[in-house]
Amino acid sequence: MLEILMFKLANQVLDIHDDITHEGIKKVAKINPQITVMSEEDYGKLDETQFALSIITKQAHVLNKFPIVDHDSTWLSNQYFDMNHKKLPLEAQKTAAYHIKKACDRFKVAATGAVAGMAPETVSSNIYVEGDLPSVKTASVKEVDLSEFAQIEKIASNYTSAQYIMSTPARVKLAEQYFNDYCSKMPFELRRGYAQSIQKRAHELGMQKCAGMVGQYSSDSYSAHLDAHIEKRASLLEGKPIMRQFLKKMAGIKDTLSPQEFAQTLFAFDKRAGLTKYYDGYLTNAYETTLGLENPSPKYLYKTAKASMTESDLKKLVHAKADKLSSYFGKEVVNEMKKFPQIIFDSLPMDHKEIVVRIANGEL
Repeated sequence: MLEILMFKLANQVLDIHDDITHEGIKKVAKINPQITVMSEEDYGKLDETQFALSIITKQAHVLNKFPIVDHDSTWLSNQYFDMNHKKLPLEAQKTAAYHIKKACDRFKVAATGAVAGMAPETVSSNIYVEGDLPSVKTASVKEVDLSEFAQIEKIASNYTSAQYIMSTPARVKLAEQYFNDYCSKMPFELRRGYAQSIQKRAHELGMQKCAGMVGQYSSDSYSAHLDAHIEKRASLLEGKPIMRQFLKKMAGIKDTLSPQEFAQTLFAFDKRAGLTKYYDGYLTNAYETTLGLENPSPKYLYKTAKASMTESDLKKLVHAKADKLSSYFGKEVVNEMKKFPQIIFDSLPMDHKEIVVRIANGEL
């Protein structure tokens, strides 16, 4: 049975101002001994908007974490997030990573692997509300017992059990929410079977197809970003030419494998190559790398009333107008953009993004 973790965020060492034992300070001091730590007096003067994460606890207290007001505070928050982010719920990690990444761009700080890898394209604010698993109440105001949904192996491997446990549309929705919230803690080899059971049961009960994490893990389609994720893996294998060559060959035969088979093969490769340590940081895990939602709509990297750009548009532009782009940004940036177009484009300041779009439109 999967253990349901109850996060006690108020008692966690997250940023430098929680680090009363100075264990983290000793580590970061070796990396950059010139960095200045903000005084407790100045720290106390900051408001919620000057932190990467503002947590509202279950007791309605406010915990502000990871200050990002200047170069040094951003550098420290960047390092402490890298060390401690797994103590946070996934959504809180993404929220903090987004704001730290933005501050890193602003103050010219190199983002750590955890920050760069976990930062989403956008978040609504720096606020995270600490809470328990969502519950569904019956007419008698009794909460539904969620322990059945924690029996991951039973649902993933025995569809009869899945039908019994997910007996109504309400329980299917609850199972879907449970998977979305807790799939990161499930064994990789059970996630797909669990998601497929939810998807199949939703269909039997006449419900709409599940999207989100359930939709991705139950998908029979390849991700549109698979090639970019393969390139990121290859970049970590510079000192392992045989492994790197094998990865390239594996990518070349993906059309002969189903997405599920490729995901399983890639996961085995990542374990053998020692790449799983980068999961939830610089690398996306093998299953989320491989599996994609069916018929994804174009994903806009840039969109205004007059102009827009999708990742596909950017890939074509980088190769067709490499010289033009190099005249504005330099060959090194453009070479990196060829390898990781979305990642590099996202890291550019807004005025630089506008230049890229104007080149694409023939205005420059």
